[in-house]
Amino acid sequence: MNHRTTAKFWKRYHTLPESVQELADKNFNLLKGDSFHPSIHFKEISNRKSLWSARVGDSFRALAFREDDTFYWFWIGHHSEYDRLITQ
Repeated sequence: MNHRTTAKFWKRYHTLPESVQELADKNFNLLKGDSFHPSIHFKEISNRKSLWSARVGDSFRALAFREDDTFYWFWIGHHSEYDRLITQ
């Protein structure tokens, strides 16, 4: 599996508190080494085909879409925003 980030992801990333950015960096490195590391909770969102999520601490999530063997990370933000996005 390959993981790529989009410009939209980085735009949102840079608005996050530094502590969240550091945790996101740590988790992204874990993800690249072991996509199913238990602290990441990397999973396909059941009601949204090809949409995947990963945990960034207790309060933040990141979203990716999958094309073939590549995940494109396009969003990162607070869990409350994540909940709204995945139920649309």
